[in-house]
Amino acid sequence: MSRIMKKIGLILATLVLVLSSLSLMNVKTAQAAEAAGETKIVIGTTKDVSALPLTIAKQANLFQTNNINVELKSYDSTEELNNAITSGEVNVAVTDLVNYASIAKKANWKIGSTMPGYYGLAANKKYKSVKKLKGKTIAVNKNDSSKYYLKQLLKKNKMKLKDVKVKNVDPEATRVSDLKDGSVDAIVAADPWISNAKANGAKILNKQNLKKDNGNVLIFSKDYLSKNASSTLILIDTVNQGIKTFNKNGFMWTYNTLADFGASDKARGYMGKEDVSMKKVHRVKKSDFNKAFKYAKSQKLYKGKVSVKKYQVKLKGVK
Repeated sequence: MSRIMKKIGLILATLVLVLSSLSLMNVKTAQAAEAAGETKIVIGTTKDVSALPLTIAKQANLFQTNNINVELKSYDSTEELNNAITSGEVNVAVTDLVNYASIAKKANWKIGSTMPGYYGLAANKKYKSVKKLKGKTIAVNKNDSSKYYLKQLLKKNKMKLKDVKVKNVDPEATRVSDLKDGSVDAIVAADPWISNAKANGAKILNKQNLKKDNGNVLIFSKDYLSKNASSTLILIDTVNQGIKTFNKNGFMWTYNTLADFGASDKARGYMGKEDVSMKKVHRVKKSDFNKAFKYAKSQKLYKGKVSVKKYQVKLKGVK
């Protein structure tokens, strides 16, 4: 009988320790949030895959569970997102390195980490390869990484930007419509827009790998960073939780979000069949930063010294 009582005592003691540890974790999380003040984290994104770790976190109530007050705002174009950034409508945003370079002098913001995302090239189905697009019109946004991606892709196919006609079309939804009605011969866009183009009968000639760094970044207003170190740490951890959830479920978890973004049922069906995963957020590589900023400088989107130290902030939890 005494042995049984001892075993019960050990079990109870273990449970107390576990519960105490969990309580301590919750207290620390709450204290961190309180230390960050009452500032709401307002995050701006465009309507594409780079926003999914955040929308998943919202859908799974991870922000609330982690005691941070987050509002997500999605925009139809890069220009609309940039206006929100420069006006102070948002204090955190998901964008890409080239677009960040284009607004770096206008807004006092810092790069916090990478974010998942990718671009693809879709063309009228009669064009079977990238080389067949010589002399043809391709819609991109000249102020973000879509044109930069096109330049890199053309180089791999022994072509240059001067070998095609580049048309500036900011909203990705408009690019898809222009391709469908024949106003352009091809488009560069992110998903779900590239899959929407495929659903309309276009052929995807190339697509970046979601698991690689493709230039997407999470940026923070410097004023926000100076006052909210604790909530920033929690936000980074929550984004990684969203990525972990995505890696377990793929695009199926995001069907509702993709529909809200404008994805057709057929496009969501294509995406749901893909075997994809995302990398955890981490520091932007100096080489990636330099290449993107030098490109932005060559396109007269950025003036000044190319310095990753000037524009990237060190955050706990971001290696």
